Amino acid sequence: MKHYLLTAIALCGALFITSTTLAHDGDTHDHGLLVEGAWAPHTGKRTVSAAVYLVIKNSGKEADTFIGVETSAAAVAMLHQSKEIDGFMRMDHVESLTIEPGATATFGPGGYHIMLTRLEAPLKRGEIFTLNLAFEKAGIVPVIVEIMGIGGPK
Repeated sequence: MKHYLLTAIALCGALFITSTTLAHDGDTHDHGLLVEGAWAPHTGKRTVSAAVYLVIKNSGKEADTFIGVETSAAAVAMLHQSKEIDGFMRMDHVESLTIEPGATATFGPGGYHIMLTRLEAPLKRGEIFTLNLAFEKAGIVPVIVEIMGIGGPK
């Protein structure tokens, strides 16, 4: 019984430490990057991919470059850009995205987005998951993503 109690106390402590170190919506830390409104649409039981949308504002004095992303919610996470070419919509992988000082990068339907493939489980409305954004200067910026309806925040 004592062993279970100590394990429960240790687990609660680890969860508290983890939850207090995650960047939340609107947290700039020391790097000047502000990530807001991170959301993903809910998926069906057989859906294997989803997009994540968000806004990154650079209030710092230097440009920073978004260079990667990862999450435990999917086997693969990549920066993509949707664009219309010759009347057809294309979605291409983008290696990096530089955000100049004072600039805002908006990730939304029909433009830049984070593509998740091989989802670990369906994304259920009302749940959350963590996305780790990697930047050249700021390093890893954890972001909490809220799962919403198909239309996103209203």
